[in-house]
Amino acid sequence: MKNLKLAKLMCLALPMAIATGCSMDQASNLAGLMRNNNNNQGGGAVVGNGATVSGTGALSVPTANAAIARIQNGLEGSVNPMAGNFQRSLAQVRTNLPKVSDPTQASGYDQVQLLVYGACSDLTTGNTPIMQSRYGVTANGTIAANTTALVNAGMRMMDQYTAGLASASPATDAARAAFQSLVSRVGATATNTSRIAFMSVCIAANTAGSTLLGF
Repeated sequence: MKNLKLAKLMCLALPMAIATGCSMDQASNLAGLMRNNNNNQGGGAVVGNGATVSGTGALSVPTANAAIARIQNGLEGSVNPMAGNFQRSLAQVRTNLPKVSDPTQASGYDQVQLLVYGACSDLTTGNTPIMQSRYGVTANGTIAANTTALVNAGMRMMDQYTAGLASASPATDAARAAFQSLVSRVGATATNTSRIAFMSVCIAANTAGSTLLGF
């Protein structure tokens, strides 16, 4: 039952994150289906001062330190909050990140994506960037040639946040399709590079993962 709940959260979070950077009609439809499924179960999760939201379980928002740790975990320790663009973005947004875990009182949730942007950009620098050495996305290759690696990178990152459920759950096909659609849309612009496509995938996966509401 817990695995099914996590899978549902993943289905909801991934489309919302992708939609912030690239329009995702399929993902939006998926989010709607999952919301309807949750509503049909009846009841709701109690949060804050007795407010309820659809679904089951107790919800909590990641505060600053939790968001940082989640991003580091999602990127398998490849980024350092004390170095690079991750550090620079953290210095600018840290005071705006959520300070309380109660979702009815927390503010600054939207700032996490800016932090993710800084962390993801650190994976694209250098002669042999981490996007290539770890995720197999060739820095100088075309988006078309890197499509499989880009989709796999997104799934790998989501697996980090969901205990492998991105690749082994009822949500697997939908998650893979969302990343495939994202890569296709980025690739439709001829001037976009594989680095840009990797950034899109990385931001989508890690915004979704790092902002999941916890049980």
